[in-house]
Amino acid sequence: MLNHLRKRNYLAGLALLAVTAIGTSGYYLLGWMAAGRPQWPVADCFYMTMITLTTVGFGEVIDLAAVPGARMFTIFILLSGLGVAAYFVSNLTAFLVEGELTNVFWRKKMDKRIRGLANHIIVCGVGRVGFYIIQELHRARMDFIAIDTDEQRLKAVQAHLGEFPAVVGDATHARFLQAAGLERARGVISALSDDKDNLCVVVTCRQLKPGVHLISSCKEAEFAGKLELIGAEVVTPNSIGGMRIASQMIRPRVVHYLDLMLRDSNCVVRIEDLPVPAGSALAGKPLDRIDFGELKKLLILAVIREGLPEPIYNPERSMVLQEGDTLVVQADVDTLARFRRGHGC
Repeated sequence: MLNHLRKRNYLAGLALLAVTAIGTSGYYLLGWMAAGRPQWPVADCFYMTMITLTTVGFGEVIDLAAVPGARMFTIFILLSGLGVAAYFVSNLTAFLVEGELTNVFWRKKMDKRIRGLANHIIVCGVGRVGFYIIQELHRARMDFIAIDTDEQRLKAVQAHLGEFPAVVGDATHARFLQAAGLERARGVISALSDDKDNLCVVVTCRQLKPGVHLISSCKEAEFAGKLELIGAEVVTPNSIGGMRIASQMIRPRVVHYLDLMLRDSNCVVRIEDLPVPAGSALAGKPLDRIDFGELKKLLILAVIREGLPEPIYNPERSMVLQEGDTLVVQADVDTLARFRRGHGC
């Protein structure tokens, strides 16, 4: 709707500009033809055109009676320009009113959705990196809230991926992180384009909620060390991109499989980690005695155990799970959701 109004305003503005130009040049030429030389200044011709279009009723600054056809030309400008001016003003008013109302309703809807979320993920920045983060979270059906300074960019991503909760503001400021429900969030991903801004987001989050899980995008090694000192996990897109290109050359079939799993919109299979918290029914049970029920497609790839330097890959079915273990599994999104609900993961 707003795009349609914007286009109409653009066309109406061009029409109004054309009528003004025709009126100004017409008065100037009429005076020139009557006297054989420029008789009226351009400024006076423009002024005469404007008071005619707006019908303000001021007196004539140029002598129309002394120039044949000048008053008929004024009537032409009045009749043609008045409708154009009224159309332009009405469209501009509609654009301002409807646009502002749309923004108010959109922000109220976002605030309502944010208040209903807990244990969600906050994504700071929806630019090049942030877009793909949000896309994956959306496909994995994870609760998240995006923060960005550009409202139109947020709405464009929503139009592409589907509506999600969002906050318009600078993520480096505490009040916008709090508006995104930082106190209820499980983690924060900072994907801003500037490493200094990412560092500021991490420091702010650490001050507001010391135990929150923090992940940050980073370009420079200097900032990566600082982010890690604060306790954030650092992801370097350039490094990952290089490894991805090399892997494509070395093991193309594996890379194709992973790409298909992650990028195909019809494929919802994911590799995820499932923690075994204190009091979980999984603790104390060997893998072969866990009741997977109908979840036959769930594949256990590894077990991460605290104190061990490396994960236990392809664990034996006789391995007994302990509290604090983390299962690395592959399954479709629905299977993972049912397994989490059924076993408290």
